[in-house]
Amino acid sequence: MGRTLLTLLTVAACCAFLLFLLTAPISDEPAERQMWGLMITLSLLVSVAGVLNTMLMSVTQRYREIGTIKCLGALDSFVMLSVMLESALLGLTGAFFGILGGLVLSTLVGLLEAGTGVFAAAYWTGLWWKVIVAALVGLGLTTLGAAFPAAVAARMPPVEAMRGEK
Repeated sequence: MGRTLLTLLTVAACCAFLLFLLTAPISDEPAERQMWGLMITLSLLVSVAGVLNTMLMSVTQRYREIGTIKCLGALDSFVMLSVMLESALLGLTGAFFGILGGLVLSTLVGLLEAGTGVFAAAYWTGLWWKVIVAALVGLGLTTLGAAFPAAVAARMPPVEAMRGEK
């Protein structure tokens, strides 16, 4: 439960930050645009590392379960698909909460800075595309972060997994 919550929070924070940056007004200065792009890239890298870590821990803690289902005849592709499906569902759930958080954060910061003029000052045009981008980023982060742990789980020999060792 703890690793699931950690993954959800990581993805939600990344999506909220991304949506906040996409809806916040920025100047036309190249240096500021470059700084925002760097912040987005750094937050994505940190999020992928967090998801990779929690998914590796998830696979490590389930060695015996993976060994059992492999001994019962599960194919490597089924094990890999189950880990990837779990991470995709976590990514979509985290992205949903992150999008809600990002919209609330953007609105609150905008209200503090521009008052009720926030709705004219922020980049609300194309909001649905920004929401879709944030959701796809959340899904992409978790599937990218889970690719290596899924491959490790799929290649695990059943007998070693039943012993609980790697």
